[in-house]
Amino acid sequence: MNTAHPIAAATALFVILSGLPSAATSNPTAGDPVRAALAHTMAVDVWPAGLVAVRDTDEEIRTYASGVMELGSPEKVRADSQIRIGSNTKTFTSALVMQLVGEGTISLDEAVETYLPGVIQHPQVTGQDITIRQLLQHTSGLPDMDGDIGDHLLEWQHRYISPRASLDLALAHPVSNAPGEAFEYSNSNYILAGLIIEAVAGRPLAEVIDERIITPLGLEDTYFPDQGEQIIRGDHPHSYIPLGDDPVDYTDFDPSWGYAAGAMVSTTEDLTAFYSALATGDVVADAQLAEMRKTIPAESLWQGAAYGLGLISFELSCGVTAWGHGGDVPGTVSRVAATEDGRAAAIAVTQNPTSVEADARLRGLIDTAICAV
Repeated sequence: MNTAHPIAAATALFVILSGLPSAATSNPTAGDPVRAALAHTMAVDVWPAGLVAVRDTDEEIRTYASGVMELGSPEKVRADSQIRIGSNTKTFTSALVMQLVGEGTISLDEAVETYLPGVIQHPQVTGQDITIRQLLQHTSGLPDMDGDIGDHLLEWQHRYISPRASLDLALAHPVSNAPGEAFEYSNSNYILAGLIIEAVAGRPLAEVIDERIITPLGLEDTYFPDQGEQIIRGDHPHSYIPLGDDPVDYTDFDPSWGYAAGAMVSTTEDLTAFYSALATGDVVADAQLAEMRKTIPAESLWQGAAYGLGLISFELSCGVTAWGHGGDVPGTVSRVAATEDGRAAAIAVTQNPTSVEADARLRGLIDTAICAV
């Protein structure tokens, strides 16, 4: 989830290694390309804190942390800190839908109207016109509420906005295209997917995510916030939005407007565990995972990106396809990907980027990390 876009568009996919510190015995980053890439983006992009986790095919994990818990404080950030994961929530939501598809409770090509009668109230489109698949692949054409949130970041920082209220904000805008016609990223799609999960499961989304994904995978530091919950439960760094001359602390806020599209909290280590498990077939059945991996071009995200059902695919510099996502919320940005052999990497930084180059460096670190293990 991003108040401007889910993942800032960029022209370069991989990190420019020529700008990294040179290897030398006196250099603490020498011999570790991940540490070097993290040190580079921390120096160039001046993040308050950066957190990285890397998982190999043997499920061994390396974690890295750089920066401070709070600007102006000497306390160093911890590698196991919790962070808001934004639109990485979408992959959890999509996986839940696909589990229910595998059980025959939901049909991918059934109309939204079947599960949420009368919910889509828009002069240009109805729930009968849009399928579940189109929601998950962002081809519904439904408008987003990101602009509304961005226009009221400070005013609405502590405001509870229900899923239906988020949809009301979005549906006041024109559709971007006819259903099925084009890829257009919109949080509305996943808010509706979350409501569908609740409708067919008969339980709150947070409970369904916990029972079906978080608990089985042992993601002890991952959760979906309770209604009205504004403070991250565990140890966490402060996060900042670049407004004006000085960063604005945006650590505590109500993420309710993101709901199934972007409200969750996790750690970089838990993110690698989830995406690795998904990539290796331990979250959804093979048939449903194959559906999630049916992609369409998504060049509006960045050059070379393709979007499936809650998954973004792109090619790594080592010739392997990565499957992941990204998450942008006010104050925190995260990128994560995994390969089919179980390798995975995640990075989170505690301020929103102000350039496409900075965003490209975050994705580049993912490339460097996965290709190095």
